[in-house]
Amino acid sequence: MAITTTGHSKMKNFLKGLVKEGQYTLNGTKYKTPLYKVDLTGDVIKFYLYLDDKVTGNITRFELLDIDGQTFDDTPDSIDKKGISGLLVEFHYTLRKV
Repeated sequence: MAITTTGHSKMKNFLKGLVKEGQYTLNGTKYKTPLYKVDLTGDVIKFYLYLDDKVTGNITRFELLDIDGQTFDDTPDSIDKKGISGLLVEFHYTLRKV
């Protein structure tokens, strides 16, 4: 028996409620940042972080933090961010029964 539409929606909403905020490592120091946007479409949930033009330096990691402040997901990176524009970071998940 397949998961129902209701069950699928509840799983996506659970994940949405589990992730509380973002975090990035800039020049070796961790900074928390609010979620910029969360998008739920079909089987896909996307979490976005946005760093404005005031954030400058070398970014080596992006993270999503859960409601307990623990790292839910992280992405190592190496970006030399200049102060001339913002940066949009996306964490993308697909929830489906296989």
